[in-house]
Amino acid sequence: MDIIGLDISSSKVGIAVLGSDDSIKVSEVLKFKSNMALEERAEIFAQRMEELEKHYVPIAVYIEQPAMMFKGGKTTAQTMAKLQRFNGMCSYIVYSTFDSAPILVNARSARRVLGIKIAKGENAKKRIVEWVKREYAEDFQFKITRHGNPQPGTDDRADAIITALGGVRLDNEV
Repeated sequence: MDIIGLDISSSKVGIAVLGSDDSIKVSEVLKFKSNMALEERAEIFAQRMEELEKHYVPIAVYIEQPAMMFKGGKTTAQTMAKLQRFNGMCSYIVYSTFDSAPILVNARSARRVLGIKIAKGENAKKRIVEWVKREYAEDFQFKITRHGNPQPGTDDRADAIITALGGVRLDNEV
């Protein structure tokens, strides 16, 4: 049985499928064109979920809980509303594809249960990519840009893995 982890934003969706032994079976990112309507993005997401459903039987699908608070000038009410709307679409697609409601996972809780500590002011995205790379040295590959950073979307892939692993651990805590 497999576990699916999703990191959903309106521009990209990180997708991870993990085996029962926590091995990575799928680690990818769907990138959407900025001129696409949310409904078009949801259709692409639905098609990918249908493809995954043909090959994997998840015992659970975990989705990183969307942001609930403003992040110091980075997030507007309009952006948060768009994210909530798209997250709802994707949650329904997961429900209809896998015949099971997805489980929302708080990002901080997932990191905590996995022992990932991020100091105040530290680059969380970089830290998470480093953690996943350390845990999955052979199975989590990515390219480095000419500026020395992981290629765009790598952090979304890493967040999907953290969401899946953290979701399972949090469920086991209960």
